[in-house]
Amino acid sequence: RAAPRTFDVRRDDATSTSTSTKRVTFVRHAEGFHNLKAALTFDTTYNSSLNFDARLTPRGEAQCRALAETRGVCEDCDLVVTSSMTRCVQTSLLSFPTLTRAARDAVPFVANEDLRETANYWCDRRRTTEELEREFGDRVDFSACPMRDELWERYERIAGPPDAWTKHRESCDLYYVANRCRAFFEWLERRPERRIVVSTHSALLRCMFSYGHPGGVRAAPEQIFDSGGVFGGDTSKGVPVVSYGDDVDFAARMREDFDNCEYRTCFVDFAPRAV
Repeated sequence: RAAPRTFDVRRDDATSTSTSTKRVTFVRHAEGFHNLKAALTFDTTYNSSLNFDARLTPRGEAQCRALAETRGVCEDCDLVVTSSMTRCVQTSLLSFPTLTRAARDAVPFVANEDLRETANYWCDRRRTTEELEREFGDRVDFSACPMRDELWERYERIAGPPDAWTKHRESCDLYYVANRCRAFFEWLERRPERRIVVSTHSALLRCMFSYGHPGGVRAAPEQIFDSGGVFGGDTSKGVPVVSYGDDVDFAARMREDFDNCEYRTCFVDFAPRAV
């Protein structure tokens, strides 16, 4: 079994000419109805069946329009990758209209299952791929996504149905989430594109950029469903998904939680790391 891989990330200084690096802009999805915690209770947001595969609010759609008007985010991008969940697909399509209007083979929009949110609550379950394709398939490629929500099914087998287990599920197995992040980077490495936009989720980004680093993943629950690798439930002890080298300030910035529709850009270096 191969050792978990760590990927080098560094600041976007716009000067990289290395063939092993790709410029990646990470965007957290815009505001969804499940994010309306200020006005509603937990049971009517994250853990409500009303927010199954939660959609964007009107405010979230406005956040996307504002991002679309921001210069320098995506003008030269040649690939948009999105979580397979509705709120991220909406964010990718509404935030990058110039790319959406490009020919499908010129700027592919591709759904990647490894980018979806940690499977914890009703809002983290997704529709079938057939349903998603009916709504978004004219522009987004879902061909690599399983037809059913296999990630949710995995944790329902472990923890039970949502009416029986209302606490965290996959967030109690951040080793598994970290390996999903690695699988995404390995997929991205095989793609030919060099300038990429990624539409994904806050908890996944938190794990991607903090797992295995001092202090671990912020607000991580007890790792009761750990599938291997977290020493005593301490997420600072696992193999990091990314390495920041010696750039402490950059690491601190990337490890901060993303706001809705916030973006951050970095270079990812896929060259083999020195042993």
